[in-house]
Amino acid sequence: MFFSLRKSIDGQFYFLIKANNDEVVATSETYKRKESALHTINAIKNGIDGETDVIDVTDI
Repeated sequence: MFFSLRKSIDGQFYFLIKANNDEVVATSETYKRKESALHTINAIKNGIDGETDVIDVTDI
């Protein structure tokens, strides 16, 4: 997988997470600052705690 950092037509930044076959796996929200988008990318790259809760609201 890899990240593709992009700039939207309104000047905000967002990123795509893409599989090695270039398929889009996820799209981020938009950020006013490029540094904020990069910070989120780095947080994802560094991983999160495996004990993080998953809240399933699909049955609500």
